[in-house]
Amino acid sequence: MTLRKVLTGVVTAVLCGTAVSCTAGGDDSGWTAPAKGQAAALLDFSDEGRDASLRTVAFYGFNGFPGGMTTGQDGSVYVLGQKLVRMKRDRTVSTVEFAREKEGAATGVVALADGSLVLGIEGQVKKLGPDGGVSVLAGASGSARATGTPVPVSAPAAGFRFSATPSPFGVRPDGTILITDHDVLWALKDGTLRQLYRTTATSPDGEPLLLGWDNAVDASGTAYVSPEVPERVLGRLGDVVAINADGLLSKPLLPSEIPGLPGSPAALKVMWLTGDGASGIFAQVYDASGSNGAVLHLHSGRADVLTREKPGIRSGSPCRIQHPMDALQLQCALPPGMTYRSGSLILGGNEDYVLEIRVT
Repeated sequence: MTLRKVLTGVVTAVLCGTAVSCTAGGDDSGWTAPAKGQAAALLDFSDEGRDASLRTVAFYGFNGFPGGMTTGQDGSVYVLGQKLVRMKRDRTVSTVEFAREKEGAATGVVALADGSLVLGIEGQVKKLGPDGGVSVLAGASGSARATGTPVPVSAPAAGFRFSATPSPFGVRPDGTILITDHDVLWALKDGTLRQLYRTTATSPDGEPLLLGWDNAVDASGTAYVSPEVPERVLGRLGDVVAINADGLLSKPLLPSEIPGLPGSPAALKVMWLTGDGASGIFAQVYDASGSNGAVLHLHSGRADVLTREKPGIRSGSPCRIQHPMDALQLQCALPPGMTYRSGSLILGGNEDYVLEIRVT
């Protein structure tokens, strides 16, 4: 698949018929869960797909480039697209309406242990409680700071001016919320923002490298960010920065080569990162030409290939996986968004299907 990033992220309280939110369930008669090393179409909501009845709901979350993906404590997957969409373990999908008034562009979504969700909306970080109540955790609406201007080491979260819509992407074991803010990585805890990392490099054509919303955090609280020029120049795997809970910077260890993936692993282009529930991360990568997508499991200096696209596969092609198949022989384009859920990697976005790759 050729790389394609298109952000479709405006979350609004949109009615589905006369209901406040939309809910739909799939046809379980054709669904078989994958075993370790297998891939399966968790949802196929194309017009002719097994779960066509889900299309009017699933489309709003999974059919554009995700502004964020996360997994809740109950195993629900949340994806932020034109709306915030929830997919439960039983493959039921529904929209999450978190405000009565119209909301602006949103990026980033994080699920907290208490069932709350955290999102970035028009200069603020907001918390959606299990009861639907909304509170502001950080930031101020209105004018923003210019990207590249000095920022403090720490600052009160209330009223802080982010450079753009802040993008929460993870939470540490102590409850600290991790947020990207164009060129800065922030840690939010107890009403205070603390600067963890700031980009200073530029792309080959002189554009500043920034932090997107497709970053990761592992179980120890180490954050992984990929400096890039959003929508134009993807970051390289060798440039991913790891920031541990003590603020120490490092680079993930990479092997000198990866069987089945030609070239230097460090030169692979990064589409998405997500934690593995332990001490490593998953990275969706592409070769230097932007083709031949694969997902790597980076842990303990290893880079295991979990799945890869069949050469020549194109985005937008149907994904007709009738039964679980070998994940290394994937007949479908990889959706760009990823989140880990108790032994499985869930991939969605840009396509009218959602994939499950069984990892353990």
